[in-house]
Amino acid sequence: MPLKFRDFARCFIGSKHAPASAPVPAVSLPDNDDLLCEILLRLPPLPSSLARASLVCKRWRGLVTDPFFLRRFRQHHHRTPPLLGYFFSHPRGPVFVSTLAPPDCIPPERFSLPRQPAAGERLFFLGCRHGLTLLINRTSLHAVVWDPVTGCQATVAYPGEFTTDNGAHCCRGTVLSTAAATADHGDGQLRPFKVILIRIDDADNGHIIRVSVCVYESQTRKWGRTIAIATTVIPLSVSNLPNVLVGNALYGFLRWPKGFLELDLERHTLGVIQTPKRLHHPIDRSFFQIVRTQDDGGELGLAILSKMSMELWGRKAMAKANSSSDGVVRWRWVLQKTIQLDNLLKVPRMNMMHTNLPAARILGFDEDNNVIHVSTFSGGAFAIRLDSMKFTGLFNVNRIGSYQSCYPYTGFYTGVPRLPTA
Repeated sequence: MPLKFRDFARCFIGSKHAPASAPVPAVSLPDNDDLLCEILLRLPPLPSSLARASLVCKRWRGLVTDPFFLRRFRQHHHRTPPLLGYFFSHPRGPVFVSTLAPPDCIPPERFSLPRQPAAGERLFFLGCRHGLTLLINRTSLHAVVWDPVTGCQATVAYPGEFTTDNGAHCCRGTVLSTAAATADHGDGQLRPFKVILIRIDDADNGHIIRVSVCVYESQTRKWGRTIAIATTVIPLSVSNLPNVLVGNALYGFLRWPKGFLELDLERHTLGVIQTPKRLHHPIDRSFFQIVRTQDDGGELGLAILSKMSMELWGRKAMAKANSSSDGVVRWRWVLQKTIQLDNLLKVPRMNMMHTNLPAARILGFDEDNNVIHVSTFSGGAFAIRLDSMKFTGLFNVNRIGSYQSCYPYTGFYTGVPRLPTA
């Protein structure tokens, strides 16, 4: 009996050990739905996998569209939600570009907002995480949390102190889910989430004098108390830096010559992280990315790109003798690895003397899979796993302009509508 199901699985999934010209023996389909589900659960978590399975017969379609099966499918692959594509802001609203090759490529219109803003209003895309996206409406002063896969969305009004000056100072933020990606909360509902909004106040001398953060909890439907840091060392000319979740803290949002922000969600504190001293100069966001290191369960790290060379830095706690007497741990940056991208990716060498184009740029960081995405001058784009240095190609990335802030979107999208109930 096990051999029968092994042959059946090979027929559907394929086997690299079987010769290409060998005839496939005819096998009967399993009669037991439980055994069939165990086979289907092991299909790769790509958009075309369950869609193809649903075309076999009505029985298979019923199995792969069952909510209980889909929950088990997400649980089975919960550690590796696939990269579906990138979101970026556009004057007409958020735009999605799939980075998967056919037949897994998702049409942009499939991930379009079901409820568009009113005439004269515009939504700005701030980020995405855990299958959720965050946008802000600067006219009506509210945030929009949206799940592109299910189409569900929720509106959250700004906290009172963020509405002054018509909300002009609220310009950064992110979203995260407080429940597992495998949780099932029914049709028309979003998983529990947190919204983080950041307000920036500047002075006439060209410096940011105050950065404020407020966190919204969907389960309580309330904003927490605003936390802020007063500073005169951050120049007004800061760049937008994608934020990365490391443990219980978010890092990024703002990038200036000497540092970036740290928001500790557990301690409810806001601070500043200094970059390595030799990096204390303006760096475009295309060449600077916060990442997670592989040591000690994943700590704060940096990826710095210069032409075709990428440096990976990690932050290490200093020895106790060098720590302060107040018990506060002091940190230092350590260069962990230097990667020659032209050797790793085998991209064609070109004479860069006659072009102003950068040799490569960083598109973003997939924190779910610890993968950094790099686009090269030759037009190719790659996903590089920071633990193994293995890389794969990304599809359709040429549609993402170098001037745009783009955000990698991961999640489980089956692309299979449910069967109508009798």
